[in-house]
Order: sequence, then C-alpha cells, then structure tokens
Amino acid sequence: MNTEEKEKKLLKKRIGFLGPEATFSHLVVKKRFPKDLHQSLDSIEAIIDFVKEHTEDEERIGLIPIENSTGGMILESVDLLLEEDFHLYIQEELSLNVELALIGRKGEEIKEIFSHPTPLFYCRKWLKARYPLAKVIRTSSTSEAAQIVSQTPDSAALSTRLASEIYKLDILEFPVLEGSLNLTQFFVLGRSPYLGDTAETTLVFSVKDEPGSLCSFLEPFRDEKLNIKRIVSRPIPGKLNTYLFLFSIQAGKESLRLENALRKAQRYSLWLKSLGSYPVRETFNV
Repeated sequence: MNTEEKEKKLLKKRIGFLGPEATFSHLVVKKRFPKDLHQSLDSIEAIIDFVKEHTEDEERIGLIPIENSTGGMILESVDLLLEEDFHLYIQEELSLNVELALIGRKGEEIKEIFSHPTPLFYCRKWLKARYPLAKVIRTSSTSEAAQIVSQTPDSAALSTRLASEIYKLDILEFPVLEGSLNLTQFFVLGRSPYLGDTAETTLVFSVKDEPGSLCSFLEPFRDEKLNIKRIVSRPIPGKLNTYLFLFSIQAGKESLRLENALRKAQRYSLWLKSLGSYPVRETFNV
C-alpha cells in the first residue's frame, strides 16, 4: 500500500443526512455507517453542497431519499440530480422498510396528529378509522413531528421508535399498518465513482422533441434484455415541451450488454451523462 492509499484509508468519513435526528434518513445512516461521523442537514440541496465541499482530513458522502413505494419519486432529489452542474456520483442504493409508530403520552386524548406529508398520506385511512376527530397537521419531517408533540399536550406523531426515545414519548401503536410494505430507497452520493462490483446504473439524458425519439432511445435496452428499474421525466425550466430523464437500469458497469445498449442509444440522445454504477444493498428494517 503506497503513502497516498494509506492516507486515504485513515481519513475520517462523515455522512450527511436529512435531519434532524430520528428521521428515517438518520436510521439508515446509523444502520449502514454505524462507526462513522454523522452530520444532520436541513435539506437535500444542503446534503449535496456538503458532499461537494472539499476537506483534506475527512471523506464526505451524503444520503438522499430518491423514491417511496407509496409517495413515488422524491422530486426535489430528482431535480437536483438532473442539474447540469451536478458532478457527484451515486455510490450505493439503500432501502428501508419503514414501519411507523404512533407516539405521544399514554392517557391523553389525541386531538392533533403531526407528521410528514408522506406518512400522513400513507396512513390516511387508518387515521380516519382510528382517530376521526383528530386534526391532522403536516410537518417537515417525522422527527420534527415528535419534537412538536413533546411540547404539545393531547397530541401524537406518526414517527419512529427512535424519536420516542429521543423526545421521551410513549409508543402508542406499533407498527402502524402492520404487514403493509412501505419501502423508501436512498442514494449514497460521493465525489468519486464506486470502484467495486456493481448491479445498477443511473443515467441522465434528453432526446429530440420529435415523434418516437424516446422509443428509439429505449429500444437498445430492450434488445439487450436489460430491465429498466425507474424512468422519470422532468421539464427543463424555460423550454416548452423539453424534458430531462432520470433513468436507472439493472446492470452494472461490468455489463457488456449495457455497454452495447449505451453505444446505440447515444445516437438518439441530445445529452447523456452517467451518474454512476453502484451496488444495491439489502433492505434494512426499522
């Protein structure tokens, strides 16, 4: 091992996540990177800026949510990944099977229920059936919901068991909606590409505004029998009927089929950029 490799190995690793503490992002970071330094940040853009900042004494990576099985794509993450000056790489995909807890204080009447909009939407029928008279209030995160409840009598939060510990609240119901899959997927971002074996690749591309252009771009992936995991389109600001696409394929950089498909597809694109090839880790449970 040369001197440069030794120095890199000794660097501290700091992981930026969407805070505050006890969010689902925080839970994923604690499970995947238990021995590293954790940095709570207040927005997805702040996480990306945090990773971009150069520091000589630590390696910086960031965790951003990308998709939820109930709420769909996290559009703020998608829009930031599609920006032309985005120069980070996806290093891993992580998943969390989200099991929500209703937390508050035992013995109190629940008049208000706080949570992030996604859990509130996911649990809306359960809330109507169990707490039809409670007022439902949106917050910026499940952790903020728990913090508010810790200071608000006769209230409860759809949050995490970790949040109940941090804010000294009781677990009133767990799990909420038992047996129902609620999966959130995350990207780990870094300044350099992942160097090991990979299973998935994410691209950004645009095509001409003409009939069949998107179909022509996608056909090489079908011909090479490659499975498209996700594809999402977003409008380019200031340009009518012009779109950028975020595109994930279940094939790593080692795949000759992917190489062949990309070579053919590139002929039909106006712009094509890889955000990296990366491993897909096993799903964590709360």
